[in-house]
Amino acid sequence: MTTAVPTRSTKARAEFFEAAGRRLFALHIAPTGPVRGSAVYVPSFAEEMNRCRSHAAGQARALAAAGIHCMLIDLYGTGESDGDFVNVTWETWREDVAAAAAYVEQLCGHPPMLWGVRTGALLAAEAAVAMQQAEQRLLFWQPVLDGKVFLNQYLRLRIASQLVSDAERETTERIRARLNSGEVLEIAGYPLTQALADGLASSRISSVTLTPSAKIGWIEIVAAADQTLALPSRRQIDAWTAAGATVVAEAVACPMIWQLHERADAPELERATMRVVGACL
Repeated sequence: MTTAVPTRSTKARAEFFEAAGRRLFALHIAPTGPVRGSAVYVPSFAEEMNRCRSHAAGQARALAAAGIHCMLIDLYGTGESDGDFVNVTWETWREDVAAAAAYVEQLCGHPPMLWGVRTGALLAAEAAVAMQQAEQRLLFWQPVLDGKVFLNQYLRLRIASQLVSDAERETTERIRARLNSGEVLEIAGYPLTQALADGLASSRISSVTLTPSAKIGWIEIVAAADQTLALPSRRQIDAWTAAGATVVAEAVACPMIWQLHERADAPELERATMRVVGACL
């Protein structure tokens, strides 16, 4: 008896595309059937990008099976894209997101949802405003609300690495002073410059003014199923809602995927994402 081979619902294709003269890598995961929407995935900062990569690919396959063409990009100076991390700025990355959005819309004819994880959510929101999108559609995984707070937490990785050495202990203030003097400092394996640090530190979700027709899916990971979103998140959601935007939010109890060195399954995150996308995007 011949066993029927299941029909594939998605297809994958890798390519390089141009963004303001920069060559960037993209992985397309698209439906094999009709396309009813598109999405651009915006990764998080430094090693968080690598830790979330497989989860993003798995989610993109689920979205593509539902008819959404997904474009997963490596920002300039990261992954397979051209450039060196030491030469990037926050503004460069924001331009990358805008270029990817324009490119995927040209490919499939649908204005994309910008899907950002952690600091990628900040970039996605700022890019949506800079592009003056008529239809602002955003999907956030554990969005960073304040780039300065994130930067200070990131700088502490350098301080923590000094606890096992005889080197003089630094403070976050001392590290920022060295960056401001023009030094390039390695933190958790990545060279950090003043330009990138300043751009990140000046980025805040509360400064993003979306259109009244904006639709946002917001997913936050919590420790237990009975927990709700953090208070700062609820305040930002309330502010956008009061301005007319539609926000569909869920708190999901699953592993904090951006923190884990070893991959852990997070099916709850995938299911919540599909619910949020179906409800508002």
